[in-house]
Amino acid sequence: MKKWNFGFVMIGLAFLISILVLSCQTDETDEYSQQAVDVTAADLFIASEAYQNLEKEIGKDMRRERNAISKLSKEDLEQYRLLRKGMLNVETRTEAITQLKILTGYDYQANRDRISSLVRDVFKDVNFTKLELMRARQKSRMCKVVITRTDTNAELREKCKNDCDETTKEDIIACHNHFNENIKDLPASEFPDGESYKFWVKVRDACISAAQREEENCKKNCDKSYPDEE
Repeated sequence: MKKWNFGFVMIGLAFLISILVLSCQTDETDEYSQQAVDVTAADLFIASEAYQNLEKEIGKDMRRERNAISKLSKEDLEQYRLLRKGMLNVETRTEAITQLKILTGYDYQANRDRISSLVRDVFKDVNFTKLELMRARQKSRMCKVVITRTDTNAELREKCKNDCDETTKEDIIACHNHFNENIKDLPASEFPDGESYKFWVKVRDACISAAQREEENCKKNCDKSYPDEE
């Protein structure tokens, strides 16, 4: 992968991030703390406008899908679940996607291909490891954490669910990255109907479905951990 050439803009960004990281430092009397660390290429990437816009776009896409599903009747929800399973079968995938679009108004194929393309563009010049990316995300999250003793269960539940959303965005990005890594060297003849390409599309969809199931479980746990107060 190509090395980044950030230039003076990235130097300025590094300085700003250094200030942000240092601002997370506190003494023992503060309500949250974060050790000062060196700014890495992954930190710069997470703070970049391109990555922030990517996360926002994935968040919008998640909300569009949820809104479409929320309008379904009980009977339609059952059909929806069956069609989602059909998406993961190569033989029934095309028909399932067509029927899902008719049922929900949400185009799964077009939207997932669009997000895969966005992820490919944003990550095309990165020069750091997945572990470095994970650490940068953790540092970014820690700097956003503010713990207070006056939060109600409703506020804590909302924060908990927001964390679920953030984790899901990261998982979905990972699914698209894995997909992009595995199709980049396929011959042109594989697109869009080759067996190898369709296999990796199926893997991507299964990965995203797993991330969405984890999100549902995460939010259910938030409800259990922070029930409505009497």
